[in-house]
Amino acid sequence: MTYVASPSHSIGDIARAEDLKQCLETARKHLNETSRASDTERQHELVSSAVDAGWEEDEVRAAIASAYAEPAHDESLKPTLGVVPSSSV
Repeated sequence: MTYVASPSHSIGDIARAEDLKQCLETARKHLNETSRASDTERQHELVSSAVDAGWEEDEVRAAIASAYAEPAHDESLKPTLGVVPSSSV
């Protein structure tokens, strides 16, 4: 079982989500360095460890899902090297 720190804020406290994020990041780094398990197995262990530490399963799964979510696609960040706006032709 991987160590995950216990919550230091009560449910509903805004700081709780940030604490959980930090705890999961630390535990995930440790698992990635020490475990040869699959990603699915490591994620299951991370959830189990966090729940054993006192976190709510729903909040843990939501935090993990948001950590793996892809950033929003921003059209303004498209590469434009060599592209000339039609108004300047």
